[in-house]
Amino acid sequence: HKKRYWELFFAHDLYHTEAYFKKKLDECLKNSVSLHLRSDVPVGAYISGGLDSSFIASLAAKEQQTGAMIGFTGKFSKHGPEFDESLYARIVAKDAGFLLYEIDIDFNDFIETLPKVIFHLDYPVAGPGSFSQYMVSSLAAKHRKVVLGGQGGDEIFGGYTRYLIAYFEQCLKGAIDGTLDNGNFLVTYESIIPNLESLRQYKPLLGEFWSDGLFDSMDKRYFRLINRAKDLKNEIRWEALGDYSAWPVFEHIFNSSKVGPTSYFDLMTNFDFNTLLPALLQVEDRMSMAHGLESRVPLLDHQLVELAATIPANIKFRTGEMKHIFREVTRPYLPESIVNRKDKMGFPTPVVDWMNHEASDFVYDLLSSERAKSRDLIDNRAVLDNFGKEHNFGRTGWGLICLELWQCQFHDKANDYRRLLKNSSISMRARDYCFSESVPARKYL
Repeated sequence: HKKRYWELFFAHDLYHTEAYFKKKLDECLKNSVSLHLRSDVPVGAYISGGLDSSFIASLAAKEQQTGAMIGFTGKFSKHGPEFDESLYARIVAKDAGFLLYEIDIDFNDFIETLPKVIFHLDYPVAGPGSFSQYMVSSLAAKHRKVVLGGQGGDEIFGGYTRYLIAYFEQCLKGAIDGTLDNGNFLVTYESIIPNLESLRQYKPLLGEFWSDGLFDSMDKRYFRLINRAKDLKNEIRWEALGDYSAWPVFEHIFNSSKVGPTSYFDLMTNFDFNTLLPALLQVEDRMSMAHGLESRVPLLDHQLVELAATIPANIKFRTGEMKHIFREVTRPYLPESIVNRKDKMGFPTPVVDWMNHEASDFVYDLLSSERAKSRDLIDNRAVLDNFGKEHNFGRTGWGLICLELWQCQFHDKANDYRRLLKNSSISMRARDYCFSESVPARKYL
């Protein structure tokens, strides 16, 4: 039978200061990294150039013997600086004194590797980061059997820009309605103004987000912010889905009694902790184990997560600065250029550019087969027609290609496997019959 053995509850500790939480968090982080370094073999680390992985690698390098730690990063140098964060990974490696291995990925890797990625994932995934992680893991596996990663920091400390976007709107609503003092807003709209500059590159998203349902309920607004189904048009045979809607499931998880209505920030991070994070960890696990590599995530030690759930939003998210308290705790361990970085991209992958140019033949061949054109839920003719209309960091094309590859590898081959199994079963029964005591074996030999 299934039984839940652990669950996260948000219970704000309103009695302690930020200094207290910084001290406790520093202790928890050191203990977790030390625990995750226990191994019979040397340990390495993924380095993305962001705050989370940089801190884990730097702290691990200090914990181990000199020269024991090595790091791994990936880049797409042919596509410009917006697809290459290796500069920041080098800064971290130089500061902490460890060797950094880099892999430069191009479209040939994409064409050759993508089917393998889908095979090892078992599921189609919406994020192109799985391909990038597969490639970096292939590099890491040549040098280490255990690596540390920074997964979890964004979900438990609030590192996604959408939190600031949603919170800004909710604070404006509270100011207009005169409800800022009713306990629902632990961060005020005045305090987050200095950090709104970080939204400059998100102006198109802001325009779209505020074009409909402005100042609606918190759950409906966050659903609108994360719902990517609106990017899908005629590629989906919507009539075949009937009255299906993701909203009831979302609403149940978002309005969880584990959080309560006291903090919009905690409602958002709790939802991502229970939905987005498991999906990211599934990718982390499958892409590393595809190369026989064990990936560990020190930021998700249960004691650390439980501590973070007690820290009020006005400390975790002070002045609207993403991951404020985590950033302050990591400051003594990292170069200022890493701690104060505002342009972290999350390992962007130029799949849209590849699909529209160097890998366009691969895409066309995949989506124009007779099987591809006869899918029940996807109109792959429309998918092909809509290529070239997506912005560089879009995920629609990637997701639909992954779905088609998944169908090819698992559904299309299912009947072939069933036939093999059936023929094997018939052969087994014939063999058992031939060699049973009631039938002389020589009659069939």
